[in-house]
Amino acid sequence: ACGKRGAIERHARPPAMLSARSLRKASIPPSLLSDPSPGCLQPTRLAVHVNGDGGSCSAYFASGCRVYKLEISMEEEMLSRGKESLLIPINAQVISSSVVDRCPHRSEIQSVVLAEGEGDSCLILGTVDSYGHLIVSRLDTVAEDIDRASYSVPPHDSGVGEGSWAGLCFSPTHHSTVAVARELCKSIDIYDQDIHIRSLRYGTHLQ
Repeated sequence: ACGKRGAIERHARPPAMLSARSLRKASIPPSLLSDPSPGCLQPTRLAVHVNGDGGSCSAYFASGCRVYKLEISMEEEMLSRGKESLLIPINAQVISSSVVDRCPHRSEIQSVVLAEGEGDSCLILGTVDSYGHLIVSRLDTVAEDIDRASYSVPPHDSGVGEGSWAGLCFSPTHHSTVAVARELCKSIDIYDQDIHIRSLRYGTHLQ
């Protein structure tokens, strides 16, 4: 019995916690965006990807109806701590900044999501606005023209009614499958690229 209890205790140990290697903050250049939307502070409007060499990361964030990109230096890993080991962010250098042109939303973007595409230099960027309009773009992270292709999916209900928060996620196994959640409509719409597959409304059955 003691042996079994010891085995259970060993298996019940919590997994090792991740530890921070660095904490950085970067300022948006005024030349890129001088008057950001108050809503851009929401965490769902930011997505970050660490580039292959680990020396920089790309931050995609939404403000209003547009998406912007910052490339931020990640060199010289270091941690600065204050009282009670509180992490203090250090200033990071912004290597470059640009506007992502393939996101022509008509209302304020609510969520930005990144997924890794086929190949090391391909990312999939998904954005959804307050009426559920979905835009998915394939980005080339090494070429000067970062936009490979994109498709746009209007909301299943044609965007009627009042706008509200919306979110999206890609399937971890099939990136062509996307789920879009809308707060005010209390609905989740599932798409295979630009084809609507099904809808789920909170508290009701699948349609």
